[in-house]
Amino acid sequence: MSLQPTRPGRCVVRAPSSGSPDSTPLPDVSDLHADSPYGDVLIAGLIRAQLGLTLGFLTLTVAVIGSLPLVATLLPGVDRIHVAGFPLPLVVLGVGIYPVLSALGWWYVHLAERLERRFDELLSRPS
Repeated sequence: MSLQPTRPGRCVVRAPSSGSPDSTPLPDVSDLHADSPYGDVLIAGLIRAQLGLTLGFLTLTVAVIGSLPLVATLLPGVDRIHVAGFPLPLVVLGVGIYPVLSALGWWYVHLAERLERRFDELLSRPS
């Protein structure tokens, strides 16, 4: 009796040659309003992406604002520098922080709009 393993025969797998590939319709915007499982996944993904973007920018904003007192503490001579009669830390907190916060806000809105455009493109793909 032979103990050699037998090799299985060859098998060719092909797509059906007749008929349309798949006649089931692709999900679209109507799935968002119909409470379908696909719509729920899409909405959950969008919310998760928006939450991640928001938490990232919140962390960045807190780090920028929180670094100002830290820099003033680590550099003790910075409070002796005066600009227009005011100490430099006061000028930075009173005037200099607004362009930085405005730039962060613009960047956040730009990325949030890009996220929404990608979501819209996902829903408006040809079916």
